[in-house]
Amino acid sequence: MSYQPREFWDRRLSEHFDLRGTGETGLSLAYNRACYRLRGRVLERALREAGMDPANRSVLDVGCGSGFFTAYFLGRGARVTGIDIAPTSVERLRARHPEARFVLADVSEGPLEGRFDLVNAFDVLYHIVDDARWEAALRHLARALNPGGLLLVTDTFAERPGSQPHNRMRALARYRAVLDAEAVEPGDLYPTHVLLNRELGALRFLNRLPSLLLALDRALLGLGFGTDPAVSKLLVARRRT
Repeated sequence: MSYQPREFWDRRLSEHFDLRGTGETGLSLAYNRACYRLRGRVLERALREAGMDPANRSVLDVGCGSGFFTAYFLGRGARVTGIDIAPTSVERLRARHPEARFVLADVSEGPLEGRFDLVNAFDVLYHIVDDARWEAALRHLARALNPGGLLLVTDTFAERPGSQPHNRMRALARYRAVLDAEAVEPGDLYPTHVLLNRELGALRFLNRLPSLLLALDRALLGLGFGTDPAVSKLLVARRRT
């Protein structure tokens, strides 16, 4: 059966409305929590170095899933709008976070309502496997930025054939071509992990020790590891003023 994004993600979130639903369903909840704790630390560093305090800022959380980044930004005083293609995500997050706004929509299908100081698309765009829809989604997100606003996107930024049917990684040059045309300037790249969230081969037994992997990844990222093409990275891009 071909990959049908709405059905795929709604089924996953219906079965696992926690970090496994948007992470690694075959691994423990503790493992996925470690992965997301590391993502949170990387995001915090990227925002700090970009001079972006989320407090009182308008944030669009793209692919809000089970709500990790929604809660992250709400906890820092942002005004959050979440958007997802999965009805399960939107329905459950509306009940959990009445202080936020949630929209059921596909960002590749049309322009977005409103303008935002920060658009967060963490682990989202590489799940759009059709190239035309991917480009449309990236353009829509870029156009949703206020002047000086930040777009946060993750990918390996390197072509990686043979990945899973719901993943398609793309080169940084392809992102740059779209963003440059939309007056959005790509900036720094931040690796999001080293050992977590990747195939460890003979060392896969370490997946049963997520706290150890988290500590190792923090240390390795601090030493500058995580630049190889297999590792996901966070791109920080800013709309020109």
